[in-house]
Amino acid sequence: MEGLQTSYRLQGKEKVMKPLRLECMLGVALAASMVGGAAYAQKATSSDKTFVKDSLEGDLAEVNFAKLALQKSQDKNVRAFATKMIHDHEMLITDMKPVAKELGVRVPSSAPLSAHAKYMELKTKSGTDFDRAYVEAMVKDHHDDLQEFLNEENKATNPQLKAAVQSGESVIREHTVLIDKIAHMGGIPTPPMPANA
Repeated sequence: MEGLQTSYRLQGKEKVMKPLRLECMLGVALAASMVGGAAYAQKATSSDKTFVKDSLEGDLAEVNFAKLALQKSQDKNVRAFATKMIHDHEMLITDMKPVAKELGVRVPSSAPLSAHAKYMELKTKSGTDFDRAYVEAMVKDHHDDLQEFLNEENKATNPQLKAAVQSGESVIREHTVLIDKIAHMGGIPTPPMPANA
């Protein structure tokens, strides 16, 4: 710390003082970082906040659907996909939570009601009927989600949100390709990938 101190003589005694300039510079840097964080939060639109909330709810729904698939499916491809969904969507939740906090978005604790209705519908099925319904639901969800992530990636202005969206988009794209392959093996039609994907 000797480089940060200045000494001077006063009536024959040496005194050591920290330069106020360094403290002022640190204070300015801290204030700038706090203002910068506030500026990022201000750059987020209401649609950005809605996207974050919907994304988190969607991740929770995907985890719930996947856990149900592990309970009900005997198909190795469906089970492998479901295992990947749990891992990846829990990771996406973890990655999106700091963004939600920065934007002032309350992190949801459950999936949306529309997902609950789909869950209850899937729960009534078994065997190949379950597998087909689950794969069809995952094809639709992932194609829709991929388009939403691509749209948000193009319009997000908050740097932290944009980074999370880009990361999430690559995961969702991978899921979409995987579930489309599983669907094709089962004779289930899939929509084309989004044009800008």
